[in-house]
Amino acid sequence: MQVQRRDFIKTMLAAGAFPLLPGCFSTRSYAVNGKVRLAAIGCGAQAWFDLQKLAGNNDVCEVVALCDTDIGAKHTLAALKRFPKLPRFQDFRKMFDAMADKIDAVLVGIPDHSHFCAAMHAMRLGKHVYVEKPLAHSFLECELLRKAEEKYGVVCQLGNQGHSGDNYSQYREYAEKGVIKDVTRIVAHMNMERRWHKWEGKVSGYPKAGAMPKTLDWDTWVGAAPFHDFSKDLVYGEWRCWFDYGMGCMGDWGAHILDTIHRFTLCGDLPAEVKIYNLRGHNAYVYPAQDTLEMVFPATAKHGEITLEWWEGLHNQPKPPKGFRFVDNKGLFPASTANDGLVDPRLKPGKEIYQADGTIWQGLSHSSTLRRVGGAGKLPAFEKSRCDHYRNFLLAAKGETGVRSPFSVGAPLCEVFCLGVVAQRLGRGFKFDPAAGKAVGDAEADMLLSGPAPRKGWEHYYKV
Repeated sequence: MQVQRRDFIKTMLAAGAFPLLPGCFSTRSYAVNGKVRLAAIGCGAQAWFDLQKLAGNNDVCEVVALCDTDIGAKHTLAALKRFPKLPRFQDFRKMFDAMADKIDAVLVGIPDHSHFCAAMHAMRLGKHVYVEKPLAHSFLECELLRKAEEKYGVVCQLGNQGHSGDNYSQYREYAEKGVIKDVTRIVAHMNMERRWHKWEGKVSGYPKAGAMPKTLDWDTWVGAAPFHDFSKDLVYGEWRCWFDYGMGCMGDWGAHILDTIHRFTLCGDLPAEVKIYNLRGHNAYVYPAQDTLEMVFPATAKHGEITLEWWEGLHNQPKPPKGFRFVDNKGLFPASTANDGLVDPRLKPGKEIYQADGTIWQGLSHSSTLRRVGGAGKLPAFEKSRCDHYRNFLLAAKGETGVRSPFSVGAPLCEVFCLGVVAQRLGRGFKFDPAAGKAVGDAEADMLLSGPAPRKGWEHYYKV
């Protein structure tokens, strides 16, 4: 039987088995040149994109170390070429042992299941953290990181870059001025092909062991998560497919599509019920080929009852709003002669927001601004963003500004995704108590919210 992390932690705390890491309360300092000394935990794929963006702010950032469990592999070579003289590590724990006093901040750009321990280690040492989305791999891990941000007083930024874009400024201003108000229903969708679709109906367990690359430290790659033998089908981006290592489609795209909605309309709240339907390809190992999640957010003093729908799967699309048209193509979508030369109304990754007065706002993912669907009138002007997500983090680390997407905001957002993933794993819905942070009368759902007990040697991270 899996041991619930919540029960495991309670037992270990009572036994005094969670020592603080050395240097937990160390004083932060900066390099002589006044730049934030940044270490990269993760050097390839999205982490390489992030690292280039951060390093590009060379007036306030100095990259001082590279760490990747597969350092030397093809996907890390660009980083090694760009920074050939920097210290290199495969294990972030060894990196901090060797040079914690030379690091001010870290980029955490590794698979979803690994975010938590790397971020917690850095925060305990007083290091600022930029963590790629989703924040963590379980509801409990999100809660612990939110509490750690408050306790250790470090600057924390979730890597949902759109939260520093024009859509952030627009949505915030429209919400504050009552342009967006009395929202009753939100429909979000991401219907592009996903890696796990190729395995529909073909997965009956984890893949067989394969030949281990010489560059890879597999045990550190697995980290606190359940151990499975190495297979190429578990790494190189495939990790997102598997429940034990990834957060699926909602974890990948939700932080871009739902970020402003969750902050300014749902006011950081959590739902009281999660439902799932249109489910196809459910199994115990990889994410389903399609499903629709429905989350009910109870009425509060800040908003009425709101239903949030999340649609995923190639052919599982919600019905477009009445009169829906993309009148502003910009080369993003195929034109349709059957639609009078306007853009094909097939929905792309994005959202529709239904208000009580009938006005519908349509927005794409990431930094795209809102567009009105139906209803007359010109869109109100708004002040454009002058913020870059990466530079914002660096300046906040220097104490010169506030951070745009702190864990106090990002953790509750990612907890919504964690609730959705639990329903996908169960293949059914469940009720949830937002105040208690627990499933209601559902031990199986509650166990998944906590996740399995961490592997031996990783237990001490689960304490704040």
